[in-house]
Amino acid sequence: MNKIQMYVLDDDNLYAERLAAFVRSSEFAERLQVKLFSKWEYILEVIEHQPVEGILLFSETFYPLLLNQSTSLFKMVLSETIANSKEAETKIPFLYRFQSLSQLLSRLHAFYAEKNHYDKGIGMKRTKVFSVFSSSGNSGKTMTALHLAKQLSFRGEQVFYLSLELVSAVSQWLQGDRSRFSQILYYMKSSPDLLGPKLQLLKSHDARWRIDHLSPDDQIREMQEMSGEHIQLLLDTIIAQNEYDYIIVDLEATLHPRIVKCLESSDHIIWLLRDDVTDLFKTQILHKQLGFKPNIHFVLNKFTGILTNDFSILGKELAFKLPYIPDWKTVSSPAQMWQSGVFSEQTYDMFAAIYGGKDRSATQREGAAAS
Repeated sequence: MNKIQMYVLDDDNLYAERLAAFVRSSEFAERLQVKLFSKWEYILEVIEHQPVEGILLFSETFYPLLLNQSTSLFKMVLSETIANSKEAETKIPFLYRFQSLSQLLSRLHAFYAEKNHYDKGIGMKRTKVFSVFSSSGNSGKTMTALHLAKQLSFRGEQVFYLSLELVSAVSQWLQGDRSRFSQILYYMKSSPDLLGPKLQLLKSHDARWRIDHLSPDDQIREMQEMSGEHIQLLLDTIIAQNEYDYIIVDLEATLHPRIVKCLESSDHIIWLLRDDVTDLFKTQILHKQLGFKPNIHFVLNKFTGILTNDFSILGKELAFKLPYIPDWKTVSSPAQMWQSGVFSEQTYDMFAAIYGGKDRSATQREGAAAS
């Protein structure tokens, strides 16, 4: 993705340099490239003699000079007194200078995204959707989805983690401000055209793993009321941001309309199994109900090295076997979940086996059982 060029004209050099340093050291480094100017004459030279696109962020000192200045750059004002503008329809939005830099840049990016209609890029799909599903609980969906997101991020991919469980514990495992899922639901229903820029402000970010994420906390009734159309809108909106290589969706073991629509919209479905006769029976029934889709990949989780059930009744080979982690039998802290390097690495091997599309030997298709 091409970075947005941000031209900063500020009479406070220390603030401008701090802003630029923050961009370079944060997740915004993937989105913005900052160029600093301290004098009106220098930015005027750029505006009048160079074909430029992007953002012109300037302090109120220069407002009278730039108000009617013709430029292809999207103007925004750094203000010491005016609160943040709320709508991008404002001719020149104002951003409050003394808010956190992360919030300021999130608002800036959201305004720019809305003003330039990034949602027109929906048809140019770069983002791949991987959903993690199972026919019954306790299959390790969340563990698998989170570690896969982490491994992809470590390899330089831009990842969005989305939980569509009725009740999600993801906020315990991922850092960052708790996402305001209820507000996302509100914009889905009342103002879908604003969902894109609002998503920029309401999503969470884990700086450790460099993962953007969104998950419900206590919106049980609202989650039950979500329709398939809402899910399609949400996925299309995330894709339209043109920021992410992968969306990893953590699903629950139901056929609620929001789950079915996500499965239908996924590029690949990682269907987790346990070596358990009841789980195998449920999988067989649900698989038949959903249809024998080529993008479904059966993955055996908690593999101990020995199979006790016949998985050939599914009519499809196991794509991978993830190892059993004894330390996860009882999880007592968030840190404990991230401590298995074996499982984490195996999730990426699973991804490579599925997405690589190449025949692999049995040893390549399974993870070693953890001792």
